[in-house]
Amino acid sequence: MTPSHPKLASIVAIAYVLIVVGGMLLHFFNTGDLGTLKYSLMLPATLAAVFVGSLVAFGLWHRFAWAWWLGLAAVGTQLIRFGSWFIGRLSVGDAPVASWAIAVLLLAFLFLLLTKATRQQCTR
Repeated sequence: MTPSHPKLASIVAIAYVLIVVGGMLLHFFNTGDLGTLKYSLMLPATLAAVFVGSLVAFGLWHRFAWAWWLGLAAVGTQLIRFGSWFIGRLSVGDAPVASWAIAVLLLAFLFLLLTKATRQQCTR
């Protein structure tokens, strides 16, 4: 049994949250710098990405209409913020692999949100 479109979008949102938090943890395990980990985890942008991403994932899993709208606003905001940084990194030829993974996840999430099936199923 294949998951529905909203559930696939929810899985992509959870993957995004895991990459955001996992990247910080991976940096900590490589460097052992606890100060950087604390600083990264307390950044408002990080807290917002984790909170909103988790909220959207929960809402889409349960097919709530508000989650579709919040997800659309969140992915638009993240594409603008991340896209400007990512294009700047590409112009100097220095884009890490994790950045490519984040770009693919954001675009996949946007694609899944904009499918007709997802919009029709998020009606609660």
